[in-house]
Amino acid sequence: MSLHLPPLRLTGARILRSGQLQRRSLGLARGRITKGPLPEVDLSGYLVLPGIVDLHLALPEPLLIGALPAIKTRLAAQGVTTAWLNVPSDPDPLIEQVLDRLAVIRGGIDLRAKLILSPDARLGPDRLRQLEERRLDLASFTSRARTTAADAGAPSFPRDLCQMAECLDSLGIPYGSLGDADAETREYYRMLGARIAELPRSRAAAATARAMGDCVLASAADLCPSAGIGEAAGTARLVAQGLCDALVSDGAPHKMAEAAWVLANGALKDLPATWALISSKPAEIIGLADRGTLEHGKRADLVIVDETTRNAVATIAKGRLCFATRDLAARFGQPGHPIPMAAE
Repeated sequence: MSLHLPPLRLTGARILRSGQLQRRSLGLARGRITKGPLPEVDLSGYLVLPGIVDLHLALPEPLLIGALPAIKTRLAAQGVTTAWLNVPSDPDPLIEQVLDRLAVIRGGIDLRAKLILSPDARLGPDRLRQLEERRLDLASFTSRARTTAADAGAPSFPRDLCQMAECLDSLGIPYGSLGDADAETREYYRMLGARIAELPRSRAAAATARAMGDCVLASAADLCPSAGIGEAAGTARLVAQGLCDALVSDGAPHKMAEAAWVLANGALKDLPATWALISSKPAEIIGLADRGTLEHGKRADLVIVDETTRNAVATIAKGRLCFATRDLAARFGQPGHPIPMAAE
């Protein structure tokens, strides 16, 4: 839940704009970044960064419809302002139920649903159109490795798979492949039309995606200290070699901001480039031009971070205060509200 903020101007903080941390003010009004003289909120000692955009939010199963508001609250506490929740195509009614529930709890954190199509999925055009009408706007095929003798030579695509891809294309829904094991598997799904390589399981799969001009999403969780050495090295290598376009949470939204700091080696001067991997870059990949940066006219999606502890202390989504520590709540004129903010 969240609270509408009146028009105001954030001052005193370092603000990430135009690829740099700058000492300047930031105006917010009617859910947008704006200019002009407005009542001030002093944020000296804090960083103001674009809200995090997560294209792959995988949560433990089973997914409970009634838990969706709590998921939004959890995301707000981690600085995530836009996220796509993975929903499996089987059981079939679940995705429709999630979309209907999300339509009811709109406001604040922009939580959407992404359809995860299993290798055996059989969703016809009429069904996909119904889901698109309910605001489905992203999908992904779970990869199946092509290792049999029948896979040799020119690839052949099952009729149902082709039909689903063609329908997604006609509806304008971007789609990718999830967990490509090798270059051949990535090439197979690329020929099908999947332009996003999500969590490739090998460098070869990521390199093939890049060679074909496709986007690569790697796991932020694999970059953090709690990840296994091999996992951390894999994601870090993809980033270092220019084979990663954006980071995703893959079930650990609390690792997104931490991964940006890890990649920057804790240095403020390097943070703008690494923070882009969890904000502007994913927004560009999915085609959301209204968020991901703090430029004038964009959605007022931002996270306020303590410059000393590096912890998120407040999250604003489309001009609504969705999470705040007690100190930050007081600065925004809401001293009596608990953590996270409540009332919508």
